[in-house]
Amino acid sequence: MGLEAGLLLLALVRGDEVHDPQREIALFFVTSLLYLAGLALVCRLDGGVRPSLLLGWALLFRLTAFCMDPLFSDDLYRYRWEGRVAAAGLNPYEHRPAEPALAAILEDRVDGKDFRPVYGPLLQTLQWVLVMAGGGSLLAMKLGACAAELALSWLLFQWVTEKWRWFAWGWCPLGIVEFWGMGHHDAVMVALALGAVWLADRKRWSIAFLLLGLAGATKYWPLLLWPVFVRLGGWRWAWLAPAAFGLCWLPWYTNVLENARYMGGFVGGWRNNDALFGAILALAGGFEMAKRVAAALILAGSFGAALWAKSARAAYAIVVVTILLVSANVHPWYLTWLVPLAAVEWSWAAIVWGALAPLHYVVLIRWRLEHVWDGVSNWRWAVYLPVLAVLMVQLIRRSRVGGSRS
Repeated sequence: MGLEAGLLLLALVRGDEVHDPQREIALFFVTSLLYLAGLALVCRLDGGVRPSLLLGWALLFRLTAFCMDPLFSDDLYRYRWEGRVAAAGLNPYEHRPAEPALAAILEDRVDGKDFRPVYGPLLQTLQWVLVMAGGGSLLAMKLGACAAELALSWLLFQWVTEKWRWFAWGWCPLGIVEFWGMGHHDAVMVALALGAVWLADRKRWSIAFLLLGLAGATKYWPLLLWPVFVRLGGWRWAWLAPAAFGLCWLPWYTNVLENARYMGGFVGGWRNNDALFGAILALAGGFEMAKRVAAALILAGSFGAALWAKSARAAYAIVVVTILLVSANVHPWYLTWLVPLAAVEWSWAAIVWGALAPLHYVVLIRWRLEHVWDGVSNWRWAVYLPVLAVLMVQLIRRSRVGGSRS
């Protein structure tokens, strides 16, 4: 099973001058199916697999994916452009790629040429460091995500009680391809946020709040966990999160109102593989109201977690699932926010959701061939319906186990 999955990853990194999105998506998806089959086999063996074998194959997969071209996303080019702007002594938050004065560092594959950056200040610093250290090499731009993913993998290996469960993350093609292949900086955010959660559940509040503030300085939403950290007992150290966030902002401080307005589109602007946002949009009658409703639901989920979640881990799951279900945009790599926790909680629904995420890339086929973005393709239901079915089975089984115990 590991050899077959490794060969498929090697096929994904084949150096074609012209990439075929249908072949690449199909290989990514089949690799995920083999991962699910291997995971089911490990479960049947009840963990009768040496951890050294799991770790060895996991490292091989990561090194293989590191050589991949950014097949499924152009974000790595955006990272490099923002890092080059910073290296030129400018504030990336104040500029757009389309500006004539910046034409010398613009590339065709930089997306969103008409909008200013929206990534958090810690990521701006990271992008600047990677450009300065690596000379703008695409492989060098991946190093931040790779280092963060290694830290995340180490954390999960310490976290899981039965080491074979680490396989759910260690061999997951989604995390390997998105972080080691595409270089998505979400790896930094997930490592920091789950590190904060792990420490919070162990009452190590000072470092937990520090990591939470740094996580919020990447993609902002981890700050929604701040109230539950306070309620669970860390109120004396609560100031550390905003302090860390503020320190990350100092080098890049400027007026970011325009950037923030564009960032709102991720919650309720353009649609891309959404789950419940279509229903919200139909009831709201327009995108602006739907955006407000989606944002309100996310805040309600955060508020509910702050009031009733019994652990930081539970609060994290509630906030992430709420965001993924109600937002207008669910890029495949957003599922990496949830799948690592599945190794700890052993949630088949989350594991299957991550494994089916490559199907969300079907929108790339028309985009690459016709330059048409079909972000509301019915293909997304090939992901959501199986996940819903697995979730229902999981809930029924848990209720039966609970009933038999009582």
